[in-house]
Amino acid sequence: MNRIFESIKQELSQAKTAVVAAHVDPDGDTLGSMIAMALMLKKLGIKAVMYSADGVPRTYKFLPHSDEIYDHPPKHESDLLITVDASDISRIGAHPVKAKKIINIDHHPDNTNFGAINCVELLSAVAELIYQLAEYLKVEIDPEIATALYVSIITDTGSFKYTNTLPSTFLVAMNLVKRGANPSQCATAVYDNKTLTSVKIFARALLNIETLKNGRIVYAAISNELIHEMHAHGEDIVGVIDHLRTIDTAEVAVMFREEIKNKVKINFRSKGSFNVSRIAKSLGGGGHVQASGVVLEGSLLEVKKKVLDLILKEF
Repeated sequence: MNRIFESIKQELSQAKTAVVAAHVDPDGDTLGSMIAMALMLKKLGIKAVMYSADGVPRTYKFLPHSDEIYDHPPKHESDLLITVDASDISRIGAHPVKAKKIINIDHHPDNTNFGAINCVELLSAVAELIYQLAEYLKVEIDPEIATALYVSIITDTGSFKYTNTLPSTFLVAMNLVKRGANPSQCATAVYDNKTLTSVKIFARALLNIETLKNGRIVYAAISNELIHEMHAHGEDIVGVIDHLRTIDTAEVAVMFREEIKNKVKINFRSKGSFNVSRIAKSLGGGGHVQASGVVLEGSLLEVKKKVLDLILKEF
């Protein structure tokens, strides 16, 4: 990895401008890593623009400098495009980003190595790679960078519950806390800060739980009609999938969310050895072995049948 870090260092030494891009439907890892990376670039004298095609969910607006994130790329060409937590260039959104060179920093097993430089390693979160890069570049990790990276780690590891949690994850988290990240404040902001609407639609989603194979497959669906009826947003449903996963018999959990008519977002979670990334990838999505997702065209009923039939073939 030091060889790749050296290549990145050489590119950064020649760059004056950069776009740091998150993936669509952003989570804590992509947003925290993007913010940390942009702050590091600024310390190196590089003008950095943060780009998230789907903006910033309310949950993560407490992150430092989150109000400086654009939902559209700059019109001018930048020296570098640095993508974080994106397994493919298509994951940063439909609008092309003009840049002379791409640096791809990611931890997904299905990364397509689309960059001129590909910094890809199967760690718990991209934040671990950003932390290592900061150490290699000798960039000071101040409390703002530490906070952004710590949130990246806790969200992608489920607060250190998931199997992607490694010994190195705890070491990095420890050092981030030493450098100013406040675990209690971060956890409260991410997990204990829901709106009343969010809690109500959570309840409706949980009332819609269905099971297959004696509870080994657990799923729920939320229609766009219900989302509108409750004046909710897609981000209000984030986290429902993790509750489905907690059911004792569940080996696979699936959440169907109808974003607009004939467009359904599906989140997968698993316990044990079931590989949900294989299901997601076969449908055009991707992710990790125990946490993946995809967006499909079709009615909610059609999509549910298609996805559940695929899962049932694995049982």
